[in-house]
Amino acid sequence: MASMDQDCVFVNEAIRDTSAHNSLVSFSGEFITKTIIVKNGLNQIATMQLQGSDAGASTWLDIGAPSAVAASTNTYLTVSDFFPNYRVVATCAIAPSSGNLNVCIIKAVR
Repeated sequence: MASMDQDCVFVNEAIRDTSAHNSLVSFSGEFITKTIIVKNGLNQIATMQLQGSDAGASTWLDIGAPSAVAASTNTYLTVSDFFPNYRVVATCAIAPSSGNLNVCIIKAVR
């Protein structure tokens, strides 16, 4: 069985504006990031942009296109690009008035 790890980078994030919200950073270590689980409990669409950075987390680059996650929806995103660090930037075009956002990054050893 492959070794796995998980970093929850947004935990009960109560977004109430239209600003970009940066998640906590997930460090890859010996793992390869495979899947991002998104649980959008907000009452508005949340757009997720996965970003990767160098070892020092000094330069963040967008990985792929942003993904819109409908209100009150659970989904997942897949990752094929390797970076030492990952984060998710969440943005809502309309400010949510209720709910919260949870995002976990699932990692596994090759």
